[in-house]
Amino acid sequence: MSDDDRNFIDDARDISKNWSGEEITTDGMLQEFQLYGYEKRSGILDQVDKDYHKADTSDLRKYSEIVRLRRNMQQVHHTLRKAGR
Repeated sequence: MSDDDRNFIDDARDISKNWSGEEITTDGMLQEFQLYGYEKRSGILDQVDKDYHKADTSDLRKYSEIVRLRRNMQQVHHTLRKAGR
């Protein structure tokens, strides 16, 4: 896979595979996302937004995965901001 085709999800999966030997799921990414502070969550959302805007819609599975992750992360971030975290 060339570097141009990689997105946030692919990078996170590679890192988790190298670290723990298992690929992380998008649900696992969302669970870890909840533990981060405001600034780190904002940075991650910025990265996911960049990937979303340059995503190739020809691969629908990958596109739907990034859309679903982005939507869920934004909801979690808003909820945590309202709770004061």
